Amino acid sequence: ALSLPRLEDALLADDWALPGCLVWDYWRSHKVRDFTAEPWHWATPPDPSKSRTVSGTRKVSMVMPVPPQPMCPPETRVTVSYDVGLAHDEHGKDILHVKSSAVSHDVPYGDHFSVEEKIEMLREGDGVLVTKSWSADFVKRTFLRSMIVSSVKNSQKDTCDKLMDVLQSYADEDGSPLDSYFGSPLSRSPKDSEAALLDSDGEEFMSVEGDDSPFEDIDDGMEAAPSLLEFLGGALSTFTMSRWRRNSIHRACVEFEVWELQRRTTMFHDDWRAPFLPHDGQKQSRWVDERFQKHPSILMAMEKAAMENSPPIEAPAAMVPQDHWQVATDATTDKDGWQYATDFYKKSARWKAKATVGLCRKRLWRCSYVRLPKLVTPRTIVVQVWELQRRTTIFQSDWRAPFLPHDLMRHRFRWVDMDYNTHPWFKEEGTALASAEQPPVAAPVGWEAEGWVVA
Repeated sequence: ALSLPRLEDALLADDWALPGCLVWDYWRSHKVRDFTAEPWHWATPPDPSKSRTVSGTRKVSMVMPVPPQPMCPPETRVTVSYDVGLAHDEHGKDILHVKSSAVSHDVPYGDHFSVEEKIEMLREGDGVLVTKSWSADFVKRTFLRSMIVSSVKNSQKDTCDKLMDVLQSYADEDGSPLDSYFGSPLSRSPKDSEAALLDSDGEEFMSVEGDDSPFEDIDDGMEAAPSLLEFLGGALSTFTMSRWRRNSIHRACVEFEVWELQRRTTMFHDDWRAPFLPHDGQKQSRWVDERFQKHPSILMAMEKAAMENSPPIEAPAAMVPQDHWQVATDATTDKDGWQYATDFYKKSARWKAKATVGLCRKRLWRCSYVRLPKLVTPRTIVVQVWELQRRTTIFQSDWRAPFLPHDLMRHRFRWVDMDYNTHPWFKEEGTALASAEQPPVAAPVGWEAEGWVVA
């Protein structure tokens, strides 16, 4: 099975340009050249004599081949900024997270967006539960946005496959203590690794093993666990499942994070409420993801979501909350978890713990959800979708999907959610939504559709 300590050592190594380093092995599978890594910048340096909590950033650059596409060069320079952290969950288990932000400098409109990815690795039994999420973060407007997002989404399947292959190569097939280490500040002796393995549960739940396919059927006739990739419409992919034991006590846990946003009229007022200015856009929903977009797990309209006092998250199929929603507090927040700024900036350095002249504030909510083999009482939800059409003039009856340039710029396609945005369950994107005669919604694994009805 795959060992989390081995991944920690491979990821926290000083030299990332050598075989045996997780990042280099991953990019080498993409056939990059001229790979260079800048020194570590530690927020919490590794110290084997103390807590194993680690946090640091690092930047790498390379030249990467580009698949044949119109107007694209054969190669492009790529810069990737990494944020690596090692922490513990409420049960004392190690959680290794890797956040990355990649910018391609030579592709068309490459300076308009970055590809944000987040990978979390959590020890589960004798293996490792790995989740990966992604997003395309735009810093400039472009009429090719939907095309770029579609291209990034299509490339994620290949990147997940490559990541899976690299993780498979790190798996210790016979389950014996690891005997190779990569010189990271947290390297431990084989005896320490053996003790760590003995502390884990004997039952497997989700693991990466030598020759198993990550999508193979679950044995013992158990119901397949739903993929979060399908629930979030391609935003999140859990790709490490190999088998599900009948031990129902051993359950996978996924932590959801939701940001709450509020704005006040002026710095002399204290009337904090959901963002209300026209340019706030999806921030008006109050409950957003880390990109300040309406959270993909919120299926109600923005106006209704803004009235909720706790995150109105629709849990994925076959998952139930393990505890209540909690506000995250630390040294960078006030006693209620709020951070303040003059606008909704994405850079954390601009947010302070004191209100003073802040017109905007945000705070982070967390809740853990557990995936069960079966739910005793199935849930029912109603998915509502608007169909939009436009005609040429009031004297004609040529109704069809919105076709004016500003319709496409504002993503006013034929099928939209209650806020005129793309529904997170849509299986089509962009102009492909115009040709669908029924809402192109693909029910995630674990949900059963009963059919569409015109209200």
